[in-house]
Amino acid sequence: MSRKKPAIIVISSHVVRGTVGNRAAAFALEVMGFDVWCVPTVTLPWHPGHGPSTRIVPPNEAFSTMLMELSASPWLGEVGAILTGYLGDVGQVEPVARLIRHLKRKNPDALCALDPVMGDGNALYIAKQQAVAIRDKLLPFADLVTPNRFELGWLSETTNIERQEDALAAAQKLPVSMVLATSTPAL
Repeated sequence: MSRKKPAIIVISSHVVRGTVGNRAAAFALEVMGFDVWCVPTVTLPWHPGHGPSTRIVPPNEAFSTMLMELSASPWLGEVGAILTGYLGDVGQVEPVARLIRHLKRKNPDALCALDPVMGDGNALYIAKQQAVAIRDKLLPFADLVTPNRFELGWLSETTNIERQEDALAAAQKLPVSMVLATSTPAL
């Protein structure tokens, strides 16, 4: 008899056209047989790299209330992981941290995966206040973090990640047991 896979909460952006953020994560996880609870942090018509567009961010109070309701739901015990991605506003960080705390109390073995979508190409593309909040309030809960090279450097306060050894040293500075960094030097 096969055991039902746990649900996964995916907290990230939603695009109308394309497959990034919640659209990509939910599709991949559902194909693998997971139930996915999608929490949109911002809705966009397409990936921001395809040009300027409308950006609909839920009001912070409504976003916070929705996450408190999820925290108190009778189905929270079904959840085995949370994946956080792009956050639309600094005001979303604390409600996400609170939901993770509730989940970890309900299921201490729940996995928290943090994709700290905050910058690339040697620059933040979110407000510094939001990047600091992600580092200080979400990173400590993460079991897995998936930064790109710039984000790895920013989170670990490491400059010039030019070699594999630099990336490894930066990863070891993070308070996380698993680091899967992208765009790091191959050799």
